Parts: sequence; C-alpha cells; structure tokens
Amino acid sequence: MEYNCILRHGSRRETWTGRLILLGRGPGWYEAEIDGRGTYFHILAGRHKYGNYLCIPNHDIGCELSDFSDIFWNEERLSHLIRKVDAVTVATGLVHLPTLADKQGRN
Repeated sequence: MEYNCILRHGSRRETWTGRLILLGRGPGWYEAEIDGRGTYFHILAGRHKYGNYLCIPNHDIGCELSDFSDIFWNEERLSHLIRKVDAVTVATGLVHLPTLADKQGRN
C-alpha cells in the first residue's frame, strides 16, 4: 500500500510517498518492507511484555516503540537512529501496519 509522509520544518512541509508491503504476521508480530525517497527498510515489529518493538536488520537498528499509531513519539525515537526523513517514512508506515494486516487477513 502507498501512504503520504509529511516532514514539518517550522511552517514548511515536505511530502513524499511511502510504500508498505506486509511479508508476514503472527500473534503480536509483523514482518514488512517499507520504502520511501529511495531508502528501503526490512522491518520486524511487534509487542513484547512491556510495549512494542521495532527491528530493522538491514540498517542494524532495534528499539522500543510507543503504540504504532503514535507517529510523533516513534518518529522522535527513530530520528536518533536514522535520518529524520527515514524516521518519518518508517513511523508513518507503522501506523498502517495493523490495518493492512487485518485487511489482508480478511481476503
């Protein structure tokens, strides 16, 4: 699926298209591909006892997350590990992950 990404610089906004492909899912976890602006992320995301996590093996990154719908917190967390534009692409893609998984599960 495609989705819109927005990076705010004060009163300026930069927009681009992100893409999310669900590769697999199970109870409490997802595997997916996210890409935008020429950068590709293979992600593993899910729940653990104390919250949510994200691993991006092809970028040697792993961290805890807020709820997948919390773009602000997740973007801030990721922006310490990857470029800001990439953090926006991934954080925005995570918002759509549960919905895409539910949608594909019904087909």
